[in-house]
Amino acid sequence: MTDARVALNRAQVQTTLHDLTTPVDALTPPWPGDQPFRRASRWSIEAGDAVNVDTVTTTTHIGTHIDAPSHVRSGGHSIDRTPLDACIGDCLIVDVRPLVGVSTSPHGFAPLTLVRSRIAALARGVGREASSIKRVLLRHRDAPVSTWDGQTPGLDPAFVQWFGDHGGRLIGIDLLSFDPETSKMLPAHSAAIDAGVVMLEGLDLTRVPEGFGDLIALPALWIGADAAPVRAVFRREAVCSIPTPNPIIPTRRNP
Repeated sequence: MTDARVALNRAQVQTTLHDLTTPVDALTPPWPGDQPFRRASRWSIEAGDAVNVDTVTTTTHIGTHIDAPSHVRSGGHSIDRTPLDACIGDCLIVDVRPLVGVSTSPHGFAPLTLVRSRIAALARGVGREASSIKRVLLRHRDAPVSTWDGQTPGLDPAFVQWFGDHGGRLIGIDLLSFDPETSKMLPAHSAAIDAGVVMLEGLDLTRVPEGFGDLIALPALWIGADAAPVRAVFRREAVCSIPTPNPIIPTRRNP
């Protein structure tokens, strides 16, 4: 048996699934003034009905969701026309917390030059080119979103444009919007639409370290809607060594 086959036999690939979806309930913060999440019982077994059925009232932008171009642009495509191949596949998680400017209100976005350098460093670490990355998730927060935070910075429109120009298909963030609350022109949203980049918002990236894996983040098929909820999962594989068992040596019997 060759050394390579011996090594393969002594290792196994371990797959870990990370749920990046923000849980949704009545306390989940919507955009200020938007419709909060409400769930009410329509039919109840305890009340004598045959089944339990709930009614949900909510904004399309609650929790983890994808924005369609129609969210900010009249005549833009609705969520049912989101390219699904952009939402599944190889992906890089990048921690941009050290790159955010916290001395301003709202906080300043992580600038293109610094984010690009960080992406390039992570790619080099595994022998890849930054240009091969089609999906990126940017971590800004120390903890999951629990209340509305008006200080969140949004994204640098120049980074969004650069990523799309280099073949990027999807950008995901743990913020509730690509642009800060005070923005009226929404330049990061516009840059994503112009570059053909899918906008994934409201992720929980607090439990997953930087690095590569596979993303699955499909929007609900809500015909004509400007956004839709997403269940986002990140799959990461690692090769783990298997301890080599001690050889069994037969006991020698005395004649």
